[in-house]
Amino acid sequence: MPRCKKQRCCRILDNERIFKPTGIPMSNLKINEIEIDEFEAIRLCDYEGKSQIETAEIMQISRGTVQRLLNSGRKKILDSLLHLKAIKLKNTGQEMILMATEILRVGFPTNDGVTVEEHFGHCEKFAVYSIEEGKVVNKEFLTAPEHAPGVFPRFIAANNINVVITGGMGQRAIDLIKANGGQVILGASGRIEDVLAVYLEGSLYSKGSACAHHHHDDDHECQH
Repeated sequence: MPRCKKQRCCRILDNERIFKPTGIPMSNLKINEIEIDEFEAIRLCDYEGKSQIETAEIMQISRGTVQRLLNSGRKKILDSLLHLKAIKLKNTGQEMILMATEILRVGFPTNDGVTVEEHFGHCEKFAVYSIEEGKVVNKEFLTAPEHAPGVFPRFIAANNINVVITGGMGQRAIDLIKANGGQVILGASGRIEDVLAVYLEGSLYSKGSACAHHHHDDDHECQH
């Protein structure tokens, strides 16, 4: 029985794309197909400059899988360039969690609208920034939902927030957000605008671990 591939998060293209050498009909060319997960790993590492560890977290796969995707994808590209083959970028995959939008939404829990709230589940609102091609194209404040287990992660998914940057968060909330295709960065503090600038530079890394909780409340009551 063939082994099932683990699901991984990938952004889809607007359509399937084919690149070929000039002057040679497609009927005379061999085609190297770049799978959507290979393309996503190459895009994150080689184009956006993210580390393999960061790429693994974003795609929700192991670092070893990232290395395998990079090796196979890069080899296909070089084989096409060296031996005059066409390159086909596939746009589908049964094992993929597909993210159609190229706009990244980054959310910060906050009470005053200026600084990052230390406790994810204690905030009154979320500052949400829409990022396109590395630049902020929109900023909005969303009123936080009621403070109850599991509510905040559902709120994050419902508002298409791809990345949550906060001080601390419970493990169950982290797991729920990641299960919905989101990313969590812990250990942030200070002015939201400053933290966002560091994130956009690619220099913000998750620090610390999930919070311990009282009363089985998975979204707040953190001990640091």
